[in-house]
Amino acid sequence: MADTVDQMDGLKDEALLVVGQSVSLRALVVDRLRLAIITGRFRPGQQLRERELCELTGVSRPSLREALRQLEAEGLITTAPHRGPVVAALTPEEVVQLYDLRRVLETFAAREFARRRRPGDVAALQEAVRRLDEMEATGTPFAMLEMGTVFYGAIAAGSGNPYLAQSLRALHNRIALIRFISLHHPGRIQQSFAALRELRDAIVSGDEALTERLFMEHMEAVGKTARAIVEAGYRLPGSADDAGLAA
Repeated sequence: MADTVDQMDGLKDEALLVVGQSVSLRALVVDRLRLAIITGRFRPGQQLRERELCELTGVSRPSLREALRQLEAEGLITTAPHRGPVVAALTPEEVVQLYDLRRVLETFAAREFARRRRPGDVAALQEAVRRLDEMEATGTPFAMLEMGTVFYGAIAAGSGNPYLAQSLRALHNRIALIRFISLHHPGRIQQSFAALRELRDAIVSGDEALTERLFMEHMEAVGKTARAIVEAGYRLPGSADDAGLAA
């Protein structure tokens, strides 16, 4: 797994340092540690040692512990007996449950978006797809993950339901590493981006039934890929120990 993490682009250790920043220290620590988990710098099942984290972030133990409590509330870490904080590792069954929930919530959000189609929301969705188009061939997996999150965030916002959008943000944090790994597979990128364009077109046209069908199909496909990634031990496609994640 260590070799796999070394191949992942995105976060370097120096990016964890938060001293000298002007915004809330707690928020910065949470943000840096969340990013480290999302990009695989801290691996599922890895013990998080306070001394090491204090050295990496440059903050005190009280500040660090506040951040760890927030991440535990988000479900990104757990507290294991005799080990302390550990990066949460999803089981295949938990992934199925999360993606079942994601399918229900995002399909509902997309259908509501297609029904409402407020001009500002439509413009935000169009801009997200335009930026995805620009980076499809040359963007890094981390950049595409961020932009994909913007796309799904635009759909959640387009639903007009802020509680739904909040729930989806929390869910996306739980599955971000899985999405990040899937974006290392070129075939998966092309397939996923084509699906997102179809979804955009259905929403913009106001076709609620088509939007619902396309989103259900898209969520079923990404759910299968997510389970394969977890069953393979969060390995990058193409790595020496890859179990084959072309789906």
